[in-house]
Amino acid sequence: MLYYLIFIERIILKQKTLFTLLCIFLFTHKFSHAEKPLTVVQEVKQLGIFSEPSKYPEGMLEFFGSACKNFTCRAEKSTRQMALIFKRSKLYHQRKPGQQLYALAMFELFYLNELKKKEKRIEKFLLAWPEKSKYGKEVISLIKLNRSKEKMRKSLGMDLDMSIEKAMERYWIMGDFLQKGEIKNAKISKEIKKREKLLAKYKKAVNKFNSALKNKEDEDLYNKIKKK
Repeated sequence: MLYYLIFIERIILKQKTLFTLLCIFLFTHKFSHAEKPLTVVQEVKQLGIFSEPSKYPEGMLEFFGSACKNFTCRAEKSTRQMALIFKRSKLYHQRKPGQQLYALAMFELFYLNELKKKEKRIEKFLLAWPEKSKYGKEVISLIKLNRSKEKMRKSLGMDLDMSIEKAMERYWIMGDFLQKGEIKNAKISKEIKKREKLLAKYKKAVNKFNSALKNKEDEDLYNKIKKK
């Protein structure tokens, strides 16, 4: 009976291992092959067109103050505050978790302001492409920023098709919600700590593999633009 139980346990463990490997394969295979890389023109058009936001979250308007009403002032003020928040320590973000969400809302304005500054250059790039690569460096810089924006949005269930107004509103609402939470110290068992380390290790390995694939794809795109 004991031998039978050990045999069953080994089968279950093998099945779990196979299932885990299958999940990793499917995840990485989907990441690298399911979506075809966009062409240069598609990437540039995905940058969007500048349009000043029609509304802002109430908390954001309070942050701007009555003296900062035009888009340029609001974008520049948001950029400075965003940079300060991102530079804060891990302990600070643990105490004030909502601040990072506010910074993501501010990043939306930072990106839009960069798009506004380079709007004419993007138009000239598209007119000259593929014979020439006018303002290639500026275009690459915007593509990288747009990729960052996309990752930030996707991490919270949003995509690039969502309007900036809705994106900022969601970030700010989530930020307000997290700010209301209270930090309490709790004892964590050794088993949970062990699982947390294993999970972190697994995520790091998968992310490293995916990043390598994505970085190769990105570099190919950037080199294509640079070489023209």
